[in-house]
Amino acid sequence: MPDDPAERILDAAYRRMLAHGLRRTTVDDVAREAGLSRVTVYRRFARRSDLVQGVMLRELRRFLAEFERAVSPLPTLADQVEEGFVVTLRLVRGHPLLSRLLESEPETILPQLTLQAGPYLRVAREYLAAHLDFPDAEAVSEMFIRLALSFLLTPETAIPLGTEREARMFAKRHLVPLLP
Repeated sequence: MPDDPAERILDAAYRRMLAHGLRRTTVDDVAREAGLSRVTVYRRFARRSDLVQGVMLRELRRFLAEFERAVSPLPTLADQVEEGFVVTLRLVRGHPLLSRLLESEPETILPQLTLQAGPYLRVAREYLAAHLDFPDAEAVSEMFIRLALSFLLTPETAIPLGTEREARMFAKRHLVPLLP
């Protein structure tokens, strides 16, 4: 909804973070960019950290929607796991805000993606586990997510993942066997 104040705030916060980074994005800037008062922003996001988390969760949900579009038409769970890993690497590596923040101010974004990543991990794990119909689906989901996150946060690796073909081969060899 374009006139929903929360969405306007999140849109404005995203734009500010993309243009100026996390450190230089203030609630005042976001309010001004959204055309709203500071009070309106604070009513929806009590702290600046809540606003950052709101942007990150919205981006995660957008990612999950694209992930779903990519894997849901595939016939087998093995195919979905392979493609899911490839799609995850492609979408997250190409995400404008995440790429910008990891490059320009890793010290501000890395805590969000590691020590404070619980809410993001929970959303992704619940989503993935809901699509896996077997015992230990949550544990397997979390392993997949943590592995992908590790490759994204530390791209230097001895494992060839530079192309989609390589990523697919890795998933086929190492992730698909984790399925029951």
